[in-house]
Amino acid sequence: MSKQRILVTQIVEIEVDDAKFTPEFLAEFRKSFYQFDDISDHRKHLGQLFARGIICGFGDEFIEGYGAAKDFGIFCREISYEVEEP
Repeated sequence: MSKQRILVTQIVEIEVDDAKFTPEFLAEFRKSFYQFDDISDHRKHLGQLFARGIICGFGDEFIEGYGAAKDFGIFCREISYEVEEP
């Protein structure tokens, strides 16, 4: 058995339709999912889902809590990716 520490750094760009994040949506999301206070929390959440490969973040892809990515104006893309030994 072997062990190694790896530092993975990824920068992603997250685009959303701000108009979809109404006070009603935010309240319902907090009730059902996470205690996010504002749209910035949602962008961070979507970014980590994208970075982990859980979502692709575009088109008809269904994203739990949001629905189809395109319906929420959600688009994600990788800006940079680095792997190194710390």
